[in-house]
Amino acid sequence: MYTCYNIEGDLEWEVERIVKSDIISYTGKVGGRNKPMKEVRYFVEWKACAEDENTWEPPEGRKNVQEEVERFHRERPEMQGPGEVE
Repeated sequence: MYTCYNIEGDLEWEVERIVKSDIISYTGKVGGRNKPMKEVRYFVEWKACAEDENTWEPPEGRKNVQEEVERFHRERPEMQGPGEVE
């Protein structure tokens, strides 16, 4: 059974824990031009989901992830976070 609840009219999966973080690089369009970009992503383990359903999420990607992001960085300050993206 999946643990899902309603936040401001949207269904959200419940976070079990954040496993790790990483900074990803990609090319995005800015002003009609390709520009190299970097963003932090968190590898999220979802409650009541199989391990192969874990996903990489941006910190702002899910409303109920923010509290877990803050806890993750308190417990693992050595892991990369939004302040480290140039």
